[in-house]
Amino acid sequence: MVCPCSFINLEDSHLKNKDLDIILKKWKAGGFPNLERLKIDGQNITNNGTTILGMSLLELRGKVIHSDDGLKKATIDTGYCRIEMSVTPF
Repeated sequence: MVCPCSFINLEDSHLKNKDLDIILKKWKAGGFPNLERLKIDGQNITNNGTTILGMSLLELRGKVIHSDDGLKKATIDTGYCRIEMSVTPF
């Protein structure tokens, strides 16, 4: 996955929680260096017990995560079948 975008908006996505887990782990590790905002909506984003970064969608709501290098932080917002992430320098 390589993406030079600063904003990614996927509506009616087929991505699942496990896919979001991979994407957010890649961001934490330094991937997507230009990303400022991520928004993904889709019926496969559920609160069915599958975790993202070890948390349920409800637990992720309002969480702030940091990149592994400590240079960026992101605020996560979740809702019915959606996840959003806003990135800011730290």
